[in-house]
Order: sequence, then C-alpha cells, then structure tokens
Amino acid sequence: MDLEEEVLVENSDSNEEKTEISIQSLDVNDWLTIECVRLSFLTIFDVPTTQLTDVLDLSDRTSALITYSQFVDEIALRFINFFRQIEQFEHLNIDDRLVLIKYNIFPLLMTLKCFHYNPITDCCSPGTHEQAMKHRQFFLLCNQPMSLRDALVNMVLSLVEVTKQDPILISLLLIILIFSRGLSMSENEPILNDYLSVYQAQSFYTKILWNYLLNQTNETQAIQRWTQLITMIFRIQSVAEQIRQFIHHLCLNTTTAADKIAPIMQSVLHIS
Repeated sequence: MDLEEEVLVENSDSNEEKTEISIQSLDVNDWLTIECVRLSFLTIFDVPTTQLTDVLDLSDRTSALITYSQFVDEIALRFINFFRQIEQFEHLNIDDRLVLIKYNIFPLLMTLKCFHYNPITDCCSPGTHEQAMKHRQFFLLCNQPMSLRDALVNMVLSLVEVTKQDPILISLLLIILIFSRGLSMSENEPILNDYLSVYQAQSFYTKILWNYLLNQTNETQAIQRWTQLITMIFRIQSVAEQIRQFIHHLCLNTTTAADKIAPIMQSVLHIS
C-alpha cells in the first residue's frame, strides 16, 4: 500500500469515526424529543396573532395598556400550552409550575421576539407589517425611553445572529429558560418545592441542546455558539427586567389601568 492509499484509508476511518461520534451524541430518542419540541413550537408560535393585534386600541394610554395586556395574555397562554406538552414540566409540582410561569414568562416573551424578527420590515412582532407598526406606536404612546428600546432591539438582533432563527435551537432554549430558577432576578421569587426535578429537567434539555449544536457544527464552533448563548441569557435577563419594571410602573401610575390589565399580564408584571 503506497502513501496515497494509506492517507485515503486513514481519512475514511476518520470520517467513519466522526459519523459514529455524531450519531452517538444524539440518539434516536433525542431526535424524537427534538422533533416533538420543534413541531409543538411551530404549531403554537408560527401563526399570526391577527385578532388581538387588530383590536389594539391606541386612542389613549389607558386603552393601549389594557388592550396590549390582552395581546401579551394570548402569547403567555401559548407559552403555557407549549410547556404543558413537555413531559418534565407537566410532571412538576403544581406550585412549582406556577412559580416558573409567573417569574420566567416575561424574559421568554423577549426571547421569542428573535423568532418573529423580519429583516424586511425590521419588526419583531408576529403578524403583518401594519400590526407590527401598532406595537411600535404603543411604545411611543407610553413614552418608552429610547435607551430601553435600543437595548431591546440590539438584544433581539444579537439573538437572531446567534440562533439563526432556528426553531429547534430557540424552542430548546425556551425550555431551558423556563426551568431556570432566578431568571427573573426577583428577590420575591419563592423557593421551589422540588428543585431537584426542575434541575434534572433543565439538565436533560441542556444536554440535548449542546449535542444538537455539536451535531450541526464542530466542537470549536459549538463551544463558541454555546458561549454566545450564555452571554445572551444575561442580556435577556437585564433587558426583560428593565422593560417589566417600566410597564409595571406605567400600569400602576395610569389611572384605572392596573385593575383592568389582563390576569396573566398582572401576574408576570407582579402586580397581583
């Protein structure tokens, strides 16, 4: 066997080894889990929110807050529907599920925006361009500080770059985040009854996401993207808390608005 043949054999063996490693990193059950999560995510979130966006009342700040809260309520309900299809979440202590939803949903609302981002309209709300413009008008009506809007926009654009708007990556990230106690950075977040089950569920999906990244790229690139995702989580926490506090303050200081805010919105804003 000459040198060229030896190199070819070595390359063939190396490729076979890489294939085996790739297959072993995500087994059949992992791929089934990924596909179930992907289908559930797209079924629930890859649809417009036409009806509620159309009734967004921008005639005054109070009406805008109330109708916007109804829109957020629908998205929050979609999140609850999505997570209740996750076996590990459904089997959690009921009080722990309520805590995770109440304290983690708002950062997830911010995270989801990267999936809906449209570079043509430069908007990150589901639906048509006209509906997206209504959301912009809402924040203008509420006198949202430009620095806060810039922080949100930059965060969304960075998430788009890191995730490539891959529904598998985004859906797995959302699941990992819902199982993240302390994501809200709230001092009032209660202690979980069964923290171990929450930790095990988070670890399960963290491992799947890591192996998925390995499957899509090489180890060096996977580490780079993983590091970028960790960095993005800290940014999501910071921006989400700033926006939550802004809307919370707005609701409490707008006459008659607080009592009419949709129930789930009241909960995630920590008004109730």
